[in-house]
Amino acid sequence: ASEPCSRCPCASAKDMLKDKDKDKDGRKKIPKIFFGTRTHKQITQIAHELKRTVYSGVHMTILSSRDHTCVNADVAPHFNRNERCKDLLEAKDGRSCRYYHGVQRMREQHTLQWVHGLREAWDIEDLVTLGKRLRACSYYAARELMQGASVIFCPYNYLLDPMIRESMEIDLAGQILVLDEAHNIEDCARESASYTLELATLQSSRDELDGMVNSNIRRSKHEPLRDFCYVLINWIQESQELLSERGFESASKVWSGKDTLNIFHSLGITADTFSNMKQNLASVLEKEERVGVVNGKEDMVLVPTIGSSTATVLKNLFMVLDFLYRDNCRFAEDYRVALQRSYTWTNQVPPDVPDAQGFLVRPRARHRQNIRVKREVLTLSFWCLNPAVAFSDLSATVHSIVLTSGTLSPMASFSSELGVKFTIQLEANHVINKSQVWVGTVGAGPQGQKLCATFQHTETYTFQDEVGALLLHVCQVMSKGVLCFLPSYKMLDKLRMRWVDTGLWEKLEQKKTVVTEPRGGGKGDFDELLQTYYDAIKNCEGRDGALLIAVCRGKVSEGLDFTDDNARAVVTIGIPFPNIKDLQASKVC
Repeated sequence: ASEPCSRCPCASAKDMLKDKDKDKDGRKKIPKIFFGTRTHKQITQIAHELKRTVYSGVHMTILSSRDHTCVNADVAPHFNRNERCKDLLEAKDGRSCRYYHGVQRMREQHTLQWVHGLREAWDIEDLVTLGKRLRACSYYAARELMQGASVIFCPYNYLLDPMIRESMEIDLAGQILVLDEAHNIEDCARESASYTLELATLQSSRDELDGMVNSNIRRSKHEPLRDFCYVLINWIQESQELLSERGFESASKVWSGKDTLNIFHSLGITADTFSNMKQNLASVLEKEERVGVVNGKEDMVLVPTIGSSTATVLKNLFMVLDFLYRDNCRFAEDYRVALQRSYTWTNQVPPDVPDAQGFLVRPRARHRQNIRVKREVLTLSFWCLNPAVAFSDLSATVHSIVLTSGTLSPMASFSSELGVKFTIQLEANHVINKSQVWVGTVGAGPQGQKLCATFQHTETYTFQDEVGALLLHVCQVMSKGVLCFLPSYKMLDKLRMRWVDTGLWEKLEQKKTVVTEPRGGGKGDFDELLQTYYDAIKNCEGRDGALLIAVCRGKVSEGLDFTDDNARAVVTIGIPFPNIKDLQASKVC
């Protein structure tokens, strides 16, 4: 180029820019690019594509959870990694995380590229491998690398959820957002501005705040927060008489956002008192040192603060209230507040009972029988119905938003849903020639039976046998990989059971290796299952490829790359409508 570029980090410092576009040292501010995807798998694909371009050496980082990046063997195997990590960092039991103290070995872009060899676009597995080798925390290293990065990859709930943005220290002001697979943005935005908690969790938070007040620790700040919890708990308990039975051992009551604000006003929770509570929460979370006595000597000691669980409860409640009170309550009608009662069974160790002489005789651990106890569960939910609520945070501060997807049409309604006017829109042609792909509906099976995947029809053997015969026919005429998507795990289990009984499952397995998506399980198990599918297509030993039966909106339905032979045919059976008994679906539509 004859002139220096002015839109990326190679820009000349001599470009004429306004003072507001310069940092405190007088240098030009270059926006960072935050590239959001739905899953971590998609980040792997994007990093692979970036490596193939001339920008492969750009300074970058990938933000992800501890589930994907923790290298501490004392933390990584456990389900509560976040809590264990925070406890180690605070040295609560006298131990600290040695990996965290090694972050400085890999937290700078220059060191990463020229000392440790990650000169081209890398994936999260590359950073984890390096962290293990250097005995350094790859989770916090990825966050530190954000400072000098030009491109930051992350799941897009990291960008939409205000709580995650705060915890990850993501500042989007003046930055560029690229959101891939953006047809999922609406659901993600609604979830980001919603919150659900159990009464027991709220009571636990109240008890901790009560302890702070009774111990005279920042009493004037903790007391209003404790009183807020008391008010909310009392309202939940008093509202139980308003619950309507919804089915077996379940009851509920739903209020509009406006009605909820009126109720809160009668309880003393107003925009003004909420503003004061936000200031109190910020104060109690600050670390502060005071003079105290340690081992008989005066020394500086840290003032105790509330635990992470209580802080999370209050932050999430305040996040929802902030949206409800924002701009003179303009988002109030976009919320529904639900109180639900259900029951759960838990295992409980029976209490020790004294004998006739008053002695406690406790049996050995293996002889102690747990008893099943039914426990009432009260749940309070704040449901956001409008994706524009969470999106309003972004559109007001960012430099640019780019949404990309193969299925954004109709764009006018999509733009309206997000509350943002997109001045530049592009609808491109498909990369596949029309002669190479066929899309259509099949209304009847090989035996001429009508295929209608409503609940009443899917329960019949006629439908199950006919759709099985159709899938077998597809597998017989299509080589290599075939994908089949069903509306739910329940239907998957039902069809598999029927096809095993009729022998059709065996016929499918004679033609192709059959793999089914698991309902749960760990990431490693799922990856191993996918590899089985890929290998069966590649090797074709005795059978012609593989059939992968999965569920819409499940693990397989998005974020995975089924190129060429891995997906020569895709069969979708039915439509994944919401459960008619789901309270959120029935009350808000």
